[in-house]
Amino acid sequence: MPKRLKSLAGAMLFVVFAFWALVPAHAERADAPLHVNHEVKGSDVFIECFAPRFPFRQGSGGGHVDVYVNGQKVTQVYTAAFVVRGLPSGTHHIRLEFVYNDGRTAGVGHEFDVSIP
Repeated sequence: MPKRLKSLAGAMLFVVFAFWALVPAHAERADAPLHVNHEVKGSDVFIECFAPRFPFRQGSGGGHVDVYVNGQKVTQVYTAAFVVRGLPSGTHHIRLEFVYNDGRTAGVGHEFDVSIP
C-alpha cells in the first residue's frame, strides 16, 4: 500500500473512532449489537449481556435490565451479568428489557426459554 494511502487510511480510522467515542450511549439504542448468553445450573439461570453501548449503572445517565419470568417482573439489575435464582422445575420464559433510568426504553431486549430439571 502506498505511504500516502496508508496515511489517509489511518486518518480515516482516527476520525471514525473519534466520532464513535463522541456518540452518546442513548443514540444507538436499537442499532447497538446485543448478545445474551445464558446457562442453567440446577434451579439457577446465569445470564451475561453483551451490550457495549448500554450504560449499566444506577443514577443519572445509567440504565438497567428489567427481568421477567413467565410474564412477571421479578427484578431489575444494573449489571451486565446476573443470576435468576431458585426457579421451580419446568419450562420458563425469560424476557429482558433494557431501560434507561429516566424510564425510556432502550429499544432492545431479549427473550428465551429455559428448562429447569
